[in-house]
Amino acid sequence: MRYLFTSMPVSSHLMPLVPLAHAARAAGHEVLVATCGPAGRTAVAAGLVTAEAGAARRARQPYDDLLRMLERGEAGSAPDDATSLAVHGRAFGEVGARMLEDLVDIARAWKADVVVYPGIHSAALVAARAAGVPAVLHGYGTPLPTFGPALEYLEPHAAKVGVEKVTEAEIEIDVLPSSLANFTDVPTDIGRPAHRLTMRYGCFNNGGNLPHWALRRSDVPRVVATCGSSATMTREGALYRDIVLATRELGAELVLLTADADLPELPTALPPHVRPERWLPLRALLDRCDAIVHHGGSGTVLSSFAAGVPQVSLPMPGTVNVSNARTVTARGAGPTLDIDASGPGEVAAALTEVLHDPAPRRAAQDVAEEMAAMPSPAAVVDRIGELLRVEGR
Repeated sequence: MRYLFTSMPVSSHLMPLVPLAHAARAAGHEVLVATCGPAGRTAVAAGLVTAEAGAARRARQPYDDLLRMLERGEAGSAPDDATSLAVHGRAFGEVGARMLEDLVDIARAWKADVVVYPGIHSAALVAARAAGVPAVLHGYGTPLPTFGPALEYLEPHAAKVGVEKVTEAEIEIDVLPSSLANFTDVPTDIGRPAHRLTMRYGCFNNGGNLPHWALRRSDVPRVVATCGSSATMTREGALYRDIVLATRELGAELVLLTADADLPELPTALPPHVRPERWLPLRALLDRCDAIVHHGGSGTVLSSFAAGVPQVSLPMPGTVNVSNARTVTARGAGPTLDIDASGPGEVAAALTEVLHDPAPRRAAQDVAEEMAAMPSPAAVVDRIGELLRVEGR
């Protein structure tokens, strides 16, 4: 079979798909990734063959504009409120509109047998329908349908490639452990996937060198801070500055993952308890850490659960990160703080809780065991092939 994987031009959107792509290749299938920008670079670094989709039309630009709207507080307060749905629908829809013609051309020219995509990348489902092939909706956190507001935005573009009506993907991959609650209710009117497959989250965080110190535990509590690759999620570094002050107060070691973002609010000279790093493989790093402070990103949350590490969340209003953080807190694995009302004192109190109360770590470790028992990507690749063969695809 020929698997066409695609995501918007954002690394964190592609990373959850990489383990399934590797499993498909290992099983003898052909794999191609259609995207551009940071996601394309991530695919190449993961050893995957890529074809550019949307690069000539600057497909990443609407996503960057969305990040600025989030920073200004113009994108709603919850991922499923009316403002957030409208704002994200326009942004994700425009990204897809700039990628759609390339996606359809790639799928047809390469003769793809199936298209695999995350639900927020609605253009991928349109491309699959235009190419006449089945689609696999690949979860990356809490299960979400293909994003309806973006599909609505894409309707005139879909008509241009011969698609008048879109139906939901044939297969859904759900990576959320069953004990975790889903607090996001995104409406859908295109039906539901006929088949739902659960799969262990692959924790692909990019490759990288793990320093020798990361192979051993520290003499003091070791805390990781990461808010992904966007400076917006850290308020240009102000959030990291508060975490630096909080961990100094606690006498903890802080591993600060900056992802080379421009962070003018973070002091250039950092105190000696801080280990600033551009990027480290998060899942491997967490094996010798005691807690993590993060933005509530889906990949960060699930990688932290897989490592059995308690979490402190500081999510940006208007994003799915808000509901991700609620999921962590509801499971008892760590508190959620208000990014607009928390300073070093609140962060220090939250870290004191997860470092000294055994309950959050026990909850996180229970989820880690649950995730380890879920079907592997290799098993899911086999199951996808069986389902498509039964349907004559």
